[in-house]
Amino acid sequence: MVDRGLADPRRADLGSPRLDRCISSYLEQCRAKDPPARPQQALPSSTVRWLAEAYRQSPIKHLRIIADLVVLAFFFLLRVGEYTPSSSVRQTVPLRRKDVKLWNDMHLIPHTADLDTLLGADAVTISLENQKNGHKNAVLHHTSSGDCFFDPVKSAARLVHEIAPKPPDTALGTFVDEDGCTRQVLPSAIRAAVRVAAVGDHLEGAGYDLTRIGSHSLRSGGAMHLKLSGYDNDIIQKLGRWSSDTYLRYIQAQIGQLTAGIATNMARVLRFHNVGA
Repeated sequence: MVDRGLADPRRADLGSPRLDRCISSYLEQCRAKDPPARPQQALPSSTVRWLAEAYRQSPIKHLRIIADLVVLAFFFLLRVGEYTPSSSVRQTVPLRRKDVKLWNDMHLIPHTADLDTLLGADAVTISLENQKNGHKNAVLHHTSSGDCFFDPVKSAARLVHEIAPKPPDTALGTFVDEDGCTRQVLPSAIRAAVRVAAVGDHLEGAGYDLTRIGSHSLRSGGAMHLKLSGYDNDIIQKLGRWSSDTYLRYIQAQIGQLTAGIATNMARVLRFHNVGA
């Protein structure tokens, strides 16, 4: 019938994915057997700041670069593929030097400026040429936090200064190590760093599972921090570049502070009357 251009009698409507009853029943059985999702747990800002402070003071340049990338990832809710290279072919374009603009009093600071001038910036803009969801040319902006260790502006300034002599399309996180070799921070290094920070900030005692902490915990943690700080869902969705309400997955119900005070309000005695039929 379908070959003759007629309606498929197995479909309830044109958009229905349910075809043969046996197939749909089998798929439902498979879904029922699937284990529950175990998303990476959101990192509190205290852990990210612990990492930023500890790694920034390290004599090892690699760790200092990681610290600045992690700070940038937390404040801008970045996916790890947006600031580190991928081993597979993806449409996401990781941040490059030319994708970063540093500002002072609404005036652009050239990347060739000395480090003190770059660190004097009061705002930073980043542009994401292409993302996992196909959203192109997303522009995000932050002003300085005023914290010498935990500031996306200062982190961006140091990352830019490290590669200022290199071509504009050089990826952030690129650096010259102590042996004079050019290297780049990999996703595995970010994952290792956030787990070290989770131990350093004693998250196991706060109910965390270290096996569920990874690079995505930074993006999830940034979204959760915005929610707990009182920002509305529109701001969270915009900063995280979510095109739908899937971002609500990042507002994790297992974070205790999310429901703080609700029981007290629910315990208040209220009496109301029914005006319906």
